[in-house]
Amino acid sequence: MISWLNTIKIFLTVMICLASAWFVAGQTASGPRHYFFLSDQRVITVELISEQKSILNYINLGDSFEIIQAPGLLILDAEGRSYHGHVFEVEDATHPNDRFKVTELVQPDRFVGYNIWGNYSFQTPPEKVFLKVGSRIAELEPVSKSDFNLLASKIGNLDLAMEDGKQMVLTAGFHQGYGTIHGSGAEEVQQIEGRFPDLEIVPPVLLTGAQPALPSSFAHLPDPVVVELSARVSRSGALTEIEVVNGLAPRLDQLARETAQNTWSFLPAIAKGKVADIRLTFNVVFRRGAPERPRR
Repeated sequence: MISWLNTIKIFLTVMICLASAWFVAGQTASGPRHYFFLSDQRVITVELISEQKSILNYINLGDSFEIIQAPGLLILDAEGRSYHGHVFEVEDATHPNDRFKVTELVQPDRFVGYNIWGNYSFQTPPEKVFLKVGSRIAELEPVSKSDFNLLASKIGNLDLAMEDGKQMVLTAGFHQGYGTIHGSGAEEVQQIEGRFPDLEIVPPVLLTGAQPALPSSFAHLPDPVVVELSARVSRSGALTEIEVVNGLAPRLDQLARETAQNTWSFLPAIAKGKVADIRLTFNVVFRRGAPERPRR
């Protein structure tokens, strides 16, 4: 546990809409959701699956190790807003605190595939996808679903035992590259570089949450009706040690605690490039009317 994080106070409110309906039943309603990069050094695919999840496949065709990090996945929507990956999901984790990680070191001639959890609640359709690879930035090319499936079949033909990356991709049936690789400090990506988060400290990401219904006996209270809570978000994203910081009444305080405990979920904080426990302070805002169903 990183003790210096305990003093950090991050305010979250459930009134934040996890956003627009560009995703419906796991599909983007508009805009591309398949992206592809190919060179004789690496193959990268990104699929935008939902408001919370993307899939990254990465093949290192070079002869040196490459570092990729989940927050190094950057997506721009049609109006230039930024959205980031947050953590890799470790599917074979044996302990809840090992469920997520931030960094992957990819060996030469090796393939890795991950779910990348983050906030992909696009306000306008996604347009551009970038992945930071060490000091370089790969700009992926959007492709249709049918083209993506065709490209995926060719990827299956790659013979990673071949030493010549160029010959490898030619033999697999690729006769052109896809996407662009940008060097660090390149003029065309100077503005993009500033959009990647500083991994010294990245706050938790709220995945799901519900607003409790305001009981009729408290209808006289003016809006907003807010209970301020404090809790610990563990490395697994679990919410524990929930305490009332600024309450209103015992019944409302209890409803706020129960709502946070039962319906709120987070992705963990990042500190010094690793997932970390953190204590945060946040607001539970009551809403008037029928109880709200939790988001999924």
